[in-house]
Amino acid sequence: MTATPQECDLISASAIRIATGLDDYRASETKMDMGRRFASCSVREKGVTDSSLGLLIEVFDPSPNDAEDLKNTKLSTGGSDLPGALGPGFAARRKNDKDKTIAFVYGWTPDYKRLLTINIIENAPGRDSLADATEFFRQLKPLLLDKPQ
Repeated sequence: MTATPQECDLISASAIRIATGLDDYRASETKMDMGRRFASCSVREKGVTDSSLGLLIEVFDPSPNDAEDLKNTKLSTGGSDLPGALGPGFAARRKNDKDKTIAFVYGWTPDYKRLLTINIIENAPGRDSLADATEFFRQLKPLLLDKPQ
């Protein structure tokens, strides 16, 4: 999914189209510390007045959530633990304010100091957005979470 990075220097355009179902989109990257550290990548539908967010990848350093917050979010969303090699973290679904389902993954460093989140609005026909979010996380974790930026 992340081969030949083209959007936000992270994800190929074809992976975005497949996972989000958006053919015409715009991707925006945000950096912190005078452009040295990745903060987020958002992918929105192009040409729509209330352009729907299709994909959002964020790194929080420091994390706004402590262990208790993350545990409560996992419980309230019915989240499932990430596979052992990917953890700590969980994957789940929730509704946004427009009543659309969002598949998301939260993963953090063992000390809870850094948090990586992947959010995909379920829109792509025939796709398992939760599996796609987990795969994005698997590929981006070494780049965005494991290495201090």
